[in-house]
Formats: sequence, structure tokens, C-alpha cells
Amino acid sequence: MFLIYINELLAELTKYNITVKAFADDVKLYLQIMDDLDVTRSQLAVDVLCKWAKDWQLTLSVSKSCMLHIGKQKRDTAVHISGDIVPVVESVRDLGVLISNDLLYM
Repeated sequence: MFLIYINELLAELTKYNITVKAFADDVKLYLQIMDDLDVTRSQLAVDVLCKWAKDWQLTLSVSKSCMLHIGKQKRDTAVHISGDIVPVVESVRDLGVLISNDLLYM
């Protein structure tokens, strides 16, 4: 049943040119950030996610959320979920695989 609900979210986010990957109840948003417009679009995508969760009476866990910057160029891309800043991390474990911001180790 959850897949029926989440398909609506995935369709909504793709309208904003956000790449979305979902596995069970985990959702990952991917976006290449080249300028300030992309930074704004990333916050917009998170806002869409928050609205969808609120509409379906679900909660988003900021403590389980993070942002991983991949590449040499760093931008100030503070993203907020319900007023709380999503932490920027240097690596993240995803389905048992460790992914670092420089893609050098696993």
C-alpha cells in the first residue's frame, strides 16, 4: 500500500527536475547544484516532500536526514525541514554501502 502513496510524491518531485530514488520508506533526492537557482530548487523539493508527508500524516526525521555534497566545488546549500537544518555529512551509509563526498572509499 505504501507504494501507492509514495508514487504521488515521486511524480510531484520529478516536475521540479529532481531525481528521486525510493526504497521502502527511504527517499533520496539528487540534484546537481550549479548556481543559486539550484539551491532554491533543492529547498523547494524538500518543501514538497514535507507538504506531502504532512498531508499523509507522516513525519520526517531530521536526525535521519542528511545532505552529501559530491565534488570539489562547495556551495552554501543549507536546507531546512520544518525549521531544522539538514546536516551536511562527509559520508553516508546507504543500503550497507559507505559513500563519501570524494568517492574515494567505500
